[in-house]
Amino acid sequence: MDLFGARQKQFLSFLIADAERETLDCVLQGMREVLGEEMLEEDAVRAYLYCPEKATTLSAEQQIVAMDKLLERAEVNFRMLCDLIRYQQLKEAGVVSSVEEFLWLIHPDDVRNEEDAD
Repeated sequence: MDLFGARQKQFLSFLIADAERETLDCVLQGMREVLGEEMLEEDAVRAYLYCPEKATTLSAEQQIVAMDKLLERAEVNFRMLCDLIRYQQLKEAGVVSSVEEFLWLIHPDDVRNEEDAD
């Protein structure tokens, strides 16, 4: 493998690890907000999320909250990806020329509410 390919693979590994860390942090934060003192250690939550079918030290409530927070995160990421694809398509078609125009087009009420707040 050439140097570029090795660096590309290393960069991809870094991005994956960073995304996993960010996702775990969001799940843990959400669990803390819901469970408070009943929160378990990070390692137990990570092990459960990587392999939910295996035996775990998490209670049923903790498992439900962990999976719910993971699904919320996935939902946000999927929505963002869809919006990025929409933006790319609309920009290529000449419908919008900036992110601001795109946001106004798909969320006009949100943009108006922000302008009213200013």
